[in-house]
Amino acid sequence: MRRRMKIALAVAAGALLAAPASARRSAMSNTPEIALVADLPDDARFQAVGPDGSPVTLDLGWSYREFSAFWMPFAAWREEGFVFYSQSPNGTMNVALATRNELLAIKQLTGRDYEKDFRFPYWQHFWGWISVLALLGYVWWLRRREQRRRDALGLM
Repeated sequence: MRRRMKIALAVAAGALLAAPASARRSAMSNTPEIALVADLPDDARFQAVGPDGSPVTLDLGWSYREFSAFWMPFAAWREEGFVFYSQSPNGTMNVALATRNELLAIKQLTGRDYEKDFRFPYWQHFWGWISVLALLGYVWWLRRREQRRRDALGLM
């Protein structure tokens, strides 16, 4: 049993050290995120004025919320949908909702209908369940092994 505990601790420590420091959050999180949908061209029609008054180039994104436990994603769902966003060099994110008229204007300018073409990959945000299933499978296997041992010895 001690050997298994040492292996489990080594795997947990390795997983913690392997994650980049910027990606580490608390063990339980329910955070808003933005996935890039389109890197809009550097054009005055795709610019806005930032909080400091300077022009910023916008990108089209999909706003969603992700629930994670022990740094593994377990669920994701739509937060705001399509948004325009920009990120400053210091990491500050500026976000604005994209209206239907703005999406139609982008479609006319770029020739792509992002409302039809884009499908958010929700399945990429459910892989945390694999560890839960593996743990349940391991417990089930241990219980079956113990039951077989008891049956072989004639114990109840």
